[in-house]
Amino acid sequence: MKFIYYINKIAFIITIGLYITVYLGMLMQVLLGGVQVIFFFILLFNYDKFTKIMQRHLLTYGTLSAVFLICFFSSTEFFGQNWIFLIFIPMSLATYFTYIVYQLKQQSL
Repeated sequence: MKFIYYINKIAFIITIGLYITVYLGMLMQVLLGGVQVIFFFILLFNYDKFTKIMQRHLLTYGTLSAVFLICFFSSTEFFGQNWIFLIFIPMSLATYFTYIVYQLKQQSL
């Protein structure tokens, strides 16, 4: 759990730092999203070990991410003109996942 937490935290901080230049921040956001999806699937393998609250958080994150990706890939003209959906929603999901991983790290200590 600690490894996932630290790698996620480093990637999250780098992404926020690179948002000084929006272009680099958006590129890093794609990498952060990929890392978080991989970590999400790793956490699903340990799903039974988590408390009910953390299981609900993981399901909520997975559902929100799936809905966002379906909307993103099915409606390119809508997302292409709304920067808020290209930056705010993915970073909100990333922040939520960072919170989940932090809570899991706290429980495993």
